[in-house]
Amino acid sequence: MSGQTLAAALATVVAAACAAVVVERVVRGRGPRPPLLSWAAGFGLFTIAEAALWRGAASGWQEWLFRLYYLSGGILVVPYLAVGELLLVLPGRRAVRVVAATMLFLTFASTAAVLAAGIHVDALRRAGATPPDGAFSGDWPAVFAIGLNSAGTVVLLAGSARSALQRRDLRPLLVAVGVLLIAAASTLTRFGGSALFAAGQAVGLVAILAGLLLPTRHAARGPQKVSSPTSSG
Repeated sequence: MSGQTLAAALATVVAAACAAVVVERVVRGRGPRPPLLSWAAGFGLFTIAEAALWRGAASGWQEWLFRLYYLSGGILVVPYLAVGELLLVLPGRRAVRVVAATMLFLTFASTAAVLAAGIHVDALRRAGATPPDGAFSGDWPAVFAIGLNSAGTVVLLAGSARSALQRRDLRPLLVAVGVLLIAAASTLTRFGGSALFAAGQAVGLVAILAGLLLPTRHAARGPQKVSSPTSSG
């Protein structure tokens, strides 16, 4: 097993652990339900994406596998996680309806774009463990990926920083560090740093999982208002 395949396998396990932690909080009612559901969906998509990365790294990229990876990990993960932050900042039924309708539209639109776009099969065949850039022949998948990831990353970083400052809690900063590491790993592939892609994903997810699991020093005071995925711990 190559180093990149091993890193992708680790990333899959850690992403699944993140999803399990958030789902457990949904089931037990440990926090506001709409944000937690959005985070559960985000980490579920992350698990699918990392599993696709693992399969691609281990046995090569096929068209269906690349589309699955790109849609789940390249486009939808960050927006769903960012929506969780927005639902904390803008609580209420109206906000939930607006955000849910927006994400439903973006999910269908991005899915249609990924399914409709042609793929350069030669690019997939030449690719190593890292999913190739520019494999789609159309522009819309990249438009969705760049636009939604850029906006979502800003929301996640701003929300994590806000939570850390308001609560004097370092755990949201671990989530922010994880998001930055994953974004940096994705950016490096555009500059020839593909060997670090899976490792960057794995390290970033470990940082996020640490932010989810570390105990809070305020736990003895009773339930706290949730202000990030980490604050339900």
